[in-house]
Amino acid sequence: MFQNIYPVFEAKRLLKKDMLENLRDFPRSLFYLQYQNYSDGILTGCDIKGTASGLMILPGIVCYKGVPYFLDEPYPVSCKAEGKQVYIKVHFWDKAIGGSGEEFLSQIAVDEEEPDAEQELELGRFKLQSGARLRTEYAGFYDYETEYDTVNRIYSPYAAPDHPGIWPQIFKCFAEELLKYRVTNPWDSAFCLNCLQLKEAMPYEAARAYLNAKLKQDKEYTNMQAYSALKKILRETGGRKGEPERSQKKEGTLLML
Repeated sequence: MFQNIYPVFEAKRLLKKDMLENLRDFPRSLFYLQYQNYSDGILTGCDIKGTASGLMILPGIVCYKGVPYFLDEPYPVSCKAEGKQVYIKVHFWDKAIGGSGEEFLSQIAVDEEEPDAEQELELGRFKLQSGARLRTEYAGFYDYETEYDTVNRIYSPYAAPDHPGIWPQIFKCFAEELLKYRVTNPWDSAFCLNCLQLKEAMPYEAARAYLNAKLKQDKEYTNMQAYSALKKILRETGGRKGEPERSQKKEGTLLML
């Protein structure tokens, strides 16, 4: 049966073991019930901001094998300006039994090794040139894949029902750009309204249905393929045959936040 049992804290009232266990387990049970069908990935937060010496990973929650991992405080990371592909990722350790209970721990790493899908989750990637600072703000939809001196978060998996999704900000930016053309297509209107209301990642099947309907095809999409498909839709809606030039490597250029 459905129930909600909560201990009463009053003077001279004894608290039974099962009441305290119920209080302890309630937050975890609530989380698992709400997100039991979600994939691994970033659930909320984990924004990345540029600093004078590198980057700051802001508080958030990531899911890995059904377990939530919490980052409660901003986490600074330093970045080497070598012009090489570098990955920002979370490495998950096996469950350990600590002095006060089970421990699910992880470590944030920044290196040139592509994330291992079996035990790591990508937060972003970049190529930083000497004398430049990393950008974490974007000038428009096409700017999300700028190759140099810009954090690329297209590849980062976001926790969503059954299948990882894409960073919600990418969909919101797409919707804002597309609506500038005063679209009348019902698919465009419905999809854009959904994008603008996103608080979590859009379900993969919803994004896939829109892309296949617009492009008249039937296929699966990786994050990068989905982003490329959105670019194509935006170009065709605006009557553009090509894309604007993305920022290329310019030696000695300083990109400010």
